[in-house]
Amino acid sequence: MARASQTLRTVGDEVRATAVTVAGLSGMSERIGGFVQTISRIARQTHLLALNAAIEAARAEEHGEGFAVVADEVRALAAEAGKSAREVAELVSELRAGIDAAARAMQSGEAKVRDIGAVAAEADSALQELHRGIELVGDLVHATAEGSRSQAHRLAELAQSLQHVTTISSTSSQRADSAAAATRAQIAAMGDLTATSQQLAQLAERLRGSIARFSVLRREHATRAAAD
Repeated sequence: MARASQTLRTVGDEVRATAVTVAGLSGMSERIGGFVQTISRIARQTHLLALNAAIEAARAEEHGEGFAVVADEVRALAAEAGKSAREVAELVSELRAGIDAAARAMQSGEAKVRDIGAVAAEADSALQELHRGIELVGDLVHATAEGSRSQAHRLAELAQSLQHVTTISSTSSQRADSAAAATRAQIAAMGDLTATSQQLAQLAERLRGSIARFSVLRREHATRAAAD
């Protein structure tokens, strides 16, 4: 669980870094768009100058023939520059749309990473709470085992005392036979209860051992996860 949380934090950092990069690309596309507008404006002005030059060359008649040729070439270059500027503007527009879509995807991804991180944190907290509950159960089982052993010991002592009473009753009077028989029945019942208490103590010990092994495995898992 700790490794999963670390992985989510790493992914979140990468998503945020990518979002910063996308934002930088958006700024660059805006600057490129401004540059394209400047080129388009220069191309239009150059085209106007070429037209004016062609008009002046026509007025100069044969003396302006060379100047007219140059004006035509300038006008052609201006038209080509304007066309290229429009194509670049279209590409910049498409690029900006793609950047905007990527930015939205990054924002959505970052939100999802935060949600997953919150769920992972809740799961880790629940696992820790479960471990504390298991440790509490282990303590209760240990206390139950101790109580069962103590009860078995006391029952054994009581059975021994009843056996002693039976012996005295058998030797003291014939009329005590019925009481002795009842006492023997109680002794037998005490023996069964003692055996049951011992079985409960053994079961509690096995359960305690299982809980101890679970705790060791969890600590080893946590240690390996922290090392990874």
